[in-house]
Amino acid sequence: MKNDIAIFTPMANEEKYAKKFVLELLSYKKHFKKFKFFIIIDKVSRDNTYKIVKDLEKKNKSLKVVWAPNNKSVVDAYMQGYKNCLKTNYNWILEIDAGGSHQPKDLLRFTKYMDNKYECILGSRFCLGGRMISSNFVRYFFSRGGSLLSKIFFVIKLNDTTSGYQMFQRNIVKKIIKHGLLSKDRFFQTEIKIYTRFKKIKEVPINYICKSHSLSFFSIFESIYLLILIRFFKKNRF
Repeated sequence: MKNDIAIFTPMANEEKYAKKFVLELLSYKKHFKKFKFFIIIDKVSRDNTYKIVKDLEKKNKSLKVVWAPNNKSVVDAYMQGYKNCLKTNYNWILEIDAGGSHQPKDLLRFTKYMDNKYECILGSRFCLGGRMISSNFVRYFFSRGGSLLSKIFFVIKLNDTTSGYQMFQRNIVKKIIKHGLLSKDRFFQTEIKIYTRFKKIKEVPINYICKSHSLSFFSIFESIYLLILIRFFKKNRF
């Protein structure tokens, strides 16, 4: 049985790969009953990405480009994506990164689990069949180490707690928005998995191609600080 799905991706400074990525993702809409793809763009993007995707929007009714100039962080961009997807009233909401790190074809690995048995379907680089490609030791260490550290602080039965290729039923997304996120950087992916850790979850393998090998000090500091804060001082489950 085909399901309804709303997909979003924040996009910035990706004029080289934007068209290929968007068209490839749109090619999978035949696998769904209803399909909508939102692209969130803000002032961080300074090349021709916005123009490219706006031109594609004119030719594809399933595509919607959202200009969000008031975004102040990457988390704001993702929250914009969640909120726009909720407006469709579709059953499932998927987030995916652009720029070549997440592979659109891996979406088909999610589809077989899109039933009421699961509420969260999470892409994983570290479960059986998943891969982290072209990563240096530092990036792999912090991705793997971040997952292990979060499992020490919380009871999380996941192999990968830092991945951002993930799908939720709409009721879960409503709870994410209502609860709010403390993170302003990439830790928010782990934060979501902490709050949803007792929901009905399925991990599926993905192929992640590492496009950046650097990590900011702020990102590392925020991750450790928020792990402690959420564990001991904040409501940490839905």
